Amino acid sequence: MAIRVNPSIYDVAAKAGVSIGTVSNYLNNKMKAGSPTYEKIRQAILELDYVPHGNAGSKRSRQIGRIGVLSPFQMTPSFNLRLQGIAQVLVPANCEIILYSVTKKNMLNGYFHSIPLAKRLDGLILAALNISDTEMEYLHQSGLPVVSIEQPIPRFSSIECDNLYAGGLAAELFARKGYLPCSYIGEVDSDEPYQLNLRDQRLEGFRNALAALNHPLQDEHVLLGSGTMEDAERMAGEMLSRRNRPRAIFAYSDLMAFGILRAAHRLGLRVPEDVAILGFDDIEAANYIGMSTINQSLLESGRIAAELLMQKILEPSRPEQKINLIPSIVERETT
Repeated sequence: MAIRVNPSIYDVAAKAGVSIGTVSNYLNNKMKAGSPTYEKIRQAILELDYVPHGNAGSKRSRQIGRIGVLSPFQMTPSFNLRLQGIAQVLVPANCEIILYSVTKKNMLNGYFHSIPLAKRLDGLILAALNISDTEMEYLHQSGLPVVSIEQPIPRFSSIECDNLYAGGLAAELFARKGYLPCSYIGEVDSDEPYQLNLRDQRLEGFRNALAALNHPLQDEHVLLGSGTMEDAERMAGEMLSRRNRPRAIFAYSDLMAFGILRAAHRLGLRVPEDVAILGFDDIEAANYIGMSTINQSLLESGRIAAELLMQKILEPSRPEQKINLIPSIVERETT
């Protein structure tokens, strides 16, 4: 699979000891060859194996299509599933997939403003990124075909999961089985503005559905943490040790659900007889350990995004599409 994690223009600039603008001038052939600065940048690019250097120039000169995937830095199972879906479409089409990972806001700004993306990529997939109206406008003006996953962007195609509906599914499952009172363990909003956090939507759907069923979600039955498996285990241990512990727990992700399961086992609780657990994502490990979960079609969202992008590249006049994937419950041993 032709996938590589690409260093950024920031890495090249830092290694060469120059500004980002100077690196940009080099990449666009606006610098005198052989000068000391030119050689510093050339050496930095060679040592870092910086992909845009090999992909610079006009689109006509390229032999292999290059598609960028821009996302917050994450190597979670859910991200990998989505990436597999993208690869299922692009690899057979002889496209190279370039991963651009964002770890801070100014890196995102750099990708949008310092790299002339339209000269280095045939298209771009934004995966779970929260971008501003200004950045949306920049992408539109660049002329680069773009598809967004999770965040709807005006004038670009997008694929979303109905997270409100997913929260409602969890509430209805617990109520139908008599798993009441129930609770929610999730992730706090990120401090980084570029990270798209869907916690509010899932929690809102869960809370609203329980209220409609006359089983309101109590504030003490909502705990939010870092989103890691370890922190979920800690929070679940606290919640399940209370006298008025909940009968069921809905987790923001499968990874958090795994931590909750560990806490239940550590406390000697039977699952689902004493406490039921429902995850979110339906990653491969959930099936392996028998975790009930909500499937949000991660593989399919990546596949559809890649298909829409390829269609737009081949036929620029095609209309943009907004696709809303409907999640579904996958019941296993934990409910």
